[in-house]
Amino acid sequence: MDFFINKKSTLPNLKLELVNDGRNDFRNFHDKIQNATINFTMTDVTNNSKKVCSDATIELKPSECVLDCDPEYYIVYNWVARDTKKSGRYMGQFTITFLDGSGTLITPTREELFINILD
Repeated sequence: MDFFINKKSTLPNLKLELVNDGRNDFRNFHDKIQNATINFTMTDVTNNSKKVCSDATIELKPSECVLDCDPEYYIVYNWVARDTKKSGRYMGQFTITFLDGSGTLITPTREELFINILD
């Protein structure tokens, strides 16, 4: 998947939707992610050097459901100006560390996330 942002820009924020793949207890996962640390890394694809390594957050996904719906979340990274000062192609990754000791999740899992910083 590709994400595009202009050079020296801080918007739009990078948002990654958590997808229910049916393999895990999704309700339990959403409870656990609220007690987790989330880190975003961005690596230059040409020389494999890390450009960004910073905290990310979760954001409640808007829902039109009224009764007894499971909450859904986005993982969000808010750009700062230094993140986008150099144009190029980068690989992005979120690392979620659950504070209850149940492990770490690296996402996205289905396909790589490429960030394209445009001139």
